[in-house]
Amino acid sequence: MESETTPHWGPARYFFKHLEDIFVLFILVSVTLSHLFFQFQLSLLNLYYVPIMLAGYLLGKRLAVLYAFFIVLLVWGLILSNQETYLALKGQFGFNTDLTLWGGFLILAGWAGSLSENLKNELRTSNLLREELAKDKENLKILNKRLVTVNRKLEEKVEKRTQELEQSNEELKKLSWTDPLTQLFNRRSCEERFKNEIARFERTKEPFCIILGDLDHFKSINDTYGHNAGDYVLIEVANTLKEYSRKTDMVFRWGGEEFLFLLTGTGIGGGVVIGEKIRTKIEEKVFTYEQQTLPITMSLGISVYKEGQVMEDCVKEADANLYSAKQAGRNRLHPTPVSN
Repeated sequence: MESETTPHWGPARYFFKHLEDIFVLFILVSVTLSHLFFQFQLSLLNLYYVPIMLAGYLLGKRLAVLYAFFIVLLVWGLILSNQETYLALKGQFGFNTDLTLWGGFLILAGWAGSLSENLKNELRTSNLLREELAKDKENLKILNKRLVTVNRKLEEKVEKRTQELEQSNEELKKLSWTDPLTQLFNRRSCEERFKNEIARFERTKEPFCIILGDLDHFKSINDTYGHNAGDYVLIEVANTLKEYSRKTDMVFRWGGEEFLFLLTGTGIGGGVVIGEKIRTKIEEKVFTYEQQTLPITMSLGISVYKEGQVMEDCVKEADANLYSAKQAGRNRLHPTPVSN
């Protein structure tokens, strides 16, 4: 926004804007012209301008220009308006037009002072910038150390959280594949394991079989002693099955009071041996609930996997043999007839 005292007319506005440059031009032109028409003469009076030049150097360009302008203006005033006074001063004090030359020197001294001050300011600014840069570098190092520490802690938390999530996922997977009452694998996990056994059979042609077992007269136990007694029996039977099955075998709660064994690397002969062992252990075990001895037995049916079967077909054959064992009087095992 322009000042209210600044003229708005074009030439006047240009004059005030470049006033300093006009002064300098006037001084330099005066120095040149005066030494073209007047003989240069160095006098003792000129030596007085040495401290003036130093003062101009220290004061800076603008004051030096202003001082030199008035000196030159004085010389021209004496020359042009009152030449007799000028000649008298010249004869008595050695006053000469070389004053204008010293005025020009004064301008140069002022410029040098201004440049020196600018350089000092630049150096001060540069030093301040270097100090600020050093502080910034130090702060950056501190922040970087903090960032490294924070990142390390974050990585530790992420790793810990990842382990917790993996553990939770494993627990959820286990819960989804485990019967909550007996802690045996459930029917869903049996289907997955059966697919794996089929894939292994296709690679190795090594047989495997299943045994489907069902507790005899289990409904009467629930009706007579209550469902808590029935749960007790299921848990104890599950523990017995896990205790006397091989490490390579898998035991599942198929549903209700039914249990399924998946016997890897086992044909019909091995399946009969394992099934009979399990039946005997259940029969021999004493089940006592609230001082009541519960008679528990199990009927079992065996089925050997045949190439190309699906799980439902294999389980259906085992279930048919289980039904046959029930019909034959319960507490017995019926193997799948071996075809010739």
